[in-house]
Amino acid sequence: MIRFDQVTLGALRAFSCEIPPGAVCRITTASEDRKNELAATLFGTARPEQGRIELFGADLYALPVKERVRLFRRIGVVPEHGGLIGNLKVWENILLPAWYHLGKTAEQAEGEVVRMYEDFGFGGDYVKRLMGRLPDQLSIYEKRVAALIRAMLTNAEIMIYDSLFSGLDRDVAARLYRITERFHPERPGRISLYLCADDAFSQRIKADLTVALDAED
Repeated sequence: MIRFDQVTLGALRAFSCEIPPGAVCRITTASEDRKNELAATLFGTARPEQGRIELFGADLYALPVKERVRLFRRIGVVPEHGGLIGNLKVWENILLPAWYHLGKTAEQAEGEVVRMYEDFGFGGDYVKRLMGRLPDQLSIYEKRVAALIRAMLTNAEIMIYDSLFSGLDRDVAARLYRITERFHPERPGRISLYLCADDAFSQRIKADLTVALDAED
């Protein structure tokens, strides 16, 4: 469960919302800045000015840092710009969370990662070359695909997609959406949360719950 209780973030005032287990939710904001503020609080990097954010029934910012880190092991995040570690190759970025949190080895993950890349339309030879690159050598689409595969590999209970479709053409955005839509029910009770700002494609998301935020909320 995700619960916002009277959360104040800059121009967003007293925002309350509850996302139950199993739901697909779309939250739209009036600007990129508003969306970034909201994302930062969900990612545990910026405390709200007022109110509570609860994940799995726990007040996120009341937890000790160690407990907060343990909680985030249950969450998959796909940041807008990929969130990849700059000095690690793509393969190392993808494997790191699954190895650290789940103990998956490179041998265990390799076949699954190749299959995922095939779903995104990448051929085997291209994937081999891509795995050895650093993040600054990737397009925004390649960064988001790597971040998405990294998150999916952990089979997270909550998936948070930050501006997943922003800046992509319609066909590419549709491919990403189909994959996230198919992934959602593979784990019973999974929450899929799409954070969007002024993104026309996001209107196509089949959400159980849609929340539109603007500066007057």
